Amino acid sequence: MTTFTDDALAAFRAHDRLMAEAREQEQRDHDPNQDRDHEPETFTDKQTDAIAHVIVALRREWRGERDEAIAPLKAEIAELRDGIAKKLDAVAELRGKLDAVLTLLGQGERGKVIDVPNWRRHA
Repeated sequence: MTTFTDDALAAFRAHDRLMAEAREQEQRDHDPNQDRDHEPETFTDKQTDAIAHVIVALRREWRGERDEAIAPLKAEIAELRDGIAKKLDAVAELRGKLDAVLTLLGQGERGKVIDVPNWRRHA
């Protein structure tokens, strides 16, 4: 049988108490339910205003960068549209000329077959 002095027993009790407190603290640190007990901290009005100003400034900066990147593409699209419009005008002009030629030949109606002599045939 082992005998301990009162001082040793007091030290053991203090050690046990410290170990129990450490375990409780560790459980609180790792307890997922602990966050539910605390309300989230909110920003002050000054912090909210500062964040809003930063967001506005960043959006303005990004919008400018985007517009600079898109500008050449918009110019190219405008050139392509002009080219397409010119080609469509040319096609319309050619259709008009074709209609005039067909009218002069007496073939005003489209879809009729025109007999053309076979110039490849050797006589």
